[in-house]
Amino acid sequence: MKKMYVILLLLMVSSLSAQDTIMQRSLNGGKRTADMNVTYHRSSWCNLLIYHDDQKYAEEILATYYARPLNDKFNDHSLPVQVVTTRGKKYTKFNKIDKYIMEGDIANDLVARWFNRNEETGYCDMELIYRRGLEGATTEDVEMAELTKRGKSILLDSGTDLIGNTFVLAHDIIYIDKGERNKNAAKGISGFGRFMRDLGEVMTQVTGDYTYYEMGRSLNDMSDVTADVVDDFEGFRVKIQTHLYRLNWQNSDNDFFFENYYLDENYYDESKFHAWKDANYTLTYIGTQEAICGKTVLQGMYDLSKLIQIVVYRTLDESIVKLQKNYEEFRIKEPIYEIDENGYVIAKIGMKEGVGPDSKYEVLERTEDSEGSIKYNRVGTLKPEPDMIWDNRYMAVEDGAENSDLNGTYFRVTSGRDLYPGLLIREIKF
Repeated sequence: MKKMYVILLLLMVSSLSAQDTIMQRSLNGGKRTADMNVTYHRSSWCNLLIYHDDQKYAEEILATYYARPLNDKFNDHSLPVQVVTTRGKKYTKFNKIDKYIMEGDIANDLVARWFNRNEETGYCDMELIYRRGLEGATTEDVEMAELTKRGKSILLDSGTDLIGNTFVLAHDIIYIDKGERNKNAAKGISGFGRFMRDLGEVMTQVTGDYTYYEMGRSLNDMSDVTADVVDDFEGFRVKIQTHLYRLNWQNSDNDFFFENYYLDENYYDESKFHAWKDANYTLTYIGTQEAICGKTVLQGMYDLSKLIQIVVYRTLDESIVKLQKNYEEFRIKEPIYEIDENGYVIAKIGMKEGVGPDSKYEVLERTEDSEGSIKYNRVGTLKPEPDMIWDNRYMAVEDGAENSDLNGTYFRVTSGRDLYPGLLIREIKF
């Protein structure tokens, strides 16, 4: 039965536009350039916000989170529930978040979305798997798919392989409330002011000089506005703790799903519809990283809503970068976009993805074995040029940030040769 689904769904191959899914290489003025429409196998992710509805700026943070730009390095695998409400001005305890994610229906819902399962009818289709499976397909793959059943299966398998690269990220966002700290500072200034005022009264009586008294009174009066002044200077800040999970999916799960749960209007089986109630897919916890807003932005530069966007988006990016640096399975692969006349390798990643002067990347060539399994073989290594790292962070262009006008990050080749656009690069540790 599975083969029948595969054949029916993959007959659409010939109607696809090759330029939308297949990497193009060309020589242009001494430069080797990849087509801008190049696509490749991305991991998929589902993001959740742990929303503290009683903290300062809660509504603004929520609105900003909903409006965040899509990340083109991952396939969006969002579920209907994207926000989990809690209370308190500190991070939610990990065991509460873990229990919600592990014991809820999130894993089942992720699998159901892959197969576009209709909750009311149980009907499924392969549209999403098929579409994502074609990302990065070569011309030879498509030609084989048009000629042989096994070729169609190879394309389908490349899609189901991606199910195991589905991640869940739970972002716990906390506003750094400087109010208490600033009030303490104000109390300190006020106390010093009272001391100077009292001392000034004594000195005035002895010397007739009102200088100390006036200074103490000024400091005392200043304490009323100190907290607000400090708060305005330091700007809006947040800290984010992100918990990372991965969907457990093995190759054997492909056949199991078809045999036990897959339904469509042509092959309906009521027992499969009811069997889904007992489905028990799971997630594995990978790790947690924290990011704290670094460079403070003065409130006078932007209105509050824009300031919140800058801080939240950049801090979210930083938390994701930290996860990628520490967990190889979560690292992105990015195709080489261009090799210029000076031999620099250019890729469309930058500071947003954590590229820095000390970063190191491997160059990977995508291959398939006789069974259709995809492997990535290292064929070279790269280092970014320190003064040619693209600043692609949110609002970097508007800020006039250095290197925000580059078309990507420029890398020098540290090993390997005959590299070309379309090969993938991935960060590695030293």
